[in-house]
Amino acid sequence: MPESSININERLQQIGETAQEYKEAIMKQFKDMEVEVKNWNFSVGKADKEYTVEVNLKLGIRSKKA
Repeated sequence: MPESSININERLQQIGETAQEYKEAIMKQFKDMEVEVKNWNFSVGKADKEYTVEVNLKLGIRSKKA
């Protein structure tokens, strides 16, 4: 495997880890509320020599019931 392929794979993995950390950080901001993950998607696509990274996070946030 060429060195550049290994490098891009490592970087894409790091992006995935960062996206997961971002999701968790957002949810912590609403720790006093009910938070439901409605949709969580992380995908990587490749066309020709270009990679596309898509991150989608949809949350349902509401007040906690007393």
